[in-house]
Amino acid sequence: MQIYDGAQLRHCAASEFDGYSECDVLAIDNLDAIAGDPEWEAFFYQVINRCRDGGLRFLFAMSLRPDDLQTRLDDFRSRLQWGLMLQLPVSGDAEIREILRHRASLLGIGLSDEVISYLMTHYARDLTAQMSILRQLDETSLSHQRKITIPLIKTALMDRSV
Repeated sequence: MQIYDGAQLRHCAASEFDGYSECDVLAIDNLDAIAGDPEWEAFFYQVINRCRDGGLRFLFAMSLRPDDLQTRLDDFRSRLQWGLMLQLPVSGDAEIREILRHRASLLGIGLSDEVISYLMTHYARDLTAQMSILRQLDETSLSHQRKITIPLIKTALMDRSV
């Protein structure tokens, strides 16, 4: 299984991406990030066709429904609707807090209630943003050999907007 983030893929050329060629399951988070880029749309159009032929299993997550995407290639948008679609409920604050705590524990990080409250108060209250912040804090914590505290958060996320 290969896992990629569509927002990161967008920064490279689709013609250079061959990470999926040797896998049987390809997973892309934030696939909607490539919408509007004709090269990436054509690329994933072909990936979905390969899935239909049985050569690959493809999982992807998007924040929008395929019908709501602004794409250049209408066939790409229609291909996104070929498989099973699930709409997951939006996580509320309580769920985001629990997911943050659980994900942090998987990384070997203990997050205090105070730290989680600070993150939820001062930064975007959506799961994607909080997971991104947690990854950044994990890197900073490891490189500075410090626990994640509010002062560390202020230093590490100084240039990140609310």
